[in-house]
Amino acid sequence: MISSFVPLGATLEGALHRPIPAVYARMPTAEGRPLSGFGAVGTGGQASESFYRERNGYTLPSVVTSVKAEGVQPYVPFVDLMQQIGAGFGRTKSRLPEVFGVSRQTLYNWANGETPKPQHHAKLRELAAAANAFTKEGFTPTSLSLDRTVSKGKSLLQLLSQGADGAETAAKLVRIVKRGNESLAKLDAMLGDQKGPRPEVPDMGTPSFAEDA
Repeated sequence: MISSFVPLGATLEGALHRPIPAVYARMPTAEGRPLSGFGAVGTGGQASESFYRERNGYTLPSVVTSVKAEGVQPYVPFVDLMQQIGAGFGRTKSRLPEVFGVSRQTLYNWANGETPKPQHHAKLRELAAAANAFTKEGFTPTSLSLDRTVSKGKSLLQLLSQGADGAETAAKLVRIVKRGNESLAKLDAMLGDQKGPRPEVPDMGTPSFAEDA
């Protein structure tokens, strides 16, 4: 009897193998089983957008746009607001501390980059809205016009100090001032030809009563 044996090293070497890299791709499935070509475009078909839209389980990428929340004010640097206020109010900006109950120096500090206290933020935005309304109308407020009654027996600055809408209140003031100017122009036109007679030179100094009475 002839016996033979295989060296142990050769057995292990034959039993072991090196993995060979392969390209792996997920195949489409039908009822859980691989099916080559399943779901592809048929003969004469076209891989159009509508084809992929109608495929179950396929979702086209969508673009989500941000929607501005109602009532949320966009952030505007306070320095920019102060520039808008200065352009709209002109020289009358010296009256604006009345709106906040602060000093003129405080407004200068805001214009130079200092952040106002939170309780002043809303009024500052409304004041800028009023200034922008003046700029849009080409209206330059005067100190006298800022004292005119706009609503509820109060002036523009008084209303803004109480939290009124800046653009709406400024528009009311512009209308009031324009109506007043138009009325004065009409009155001047009516009285333009009704000037009193010029006094003659001999009449100057003539007494208005009889001295020998």
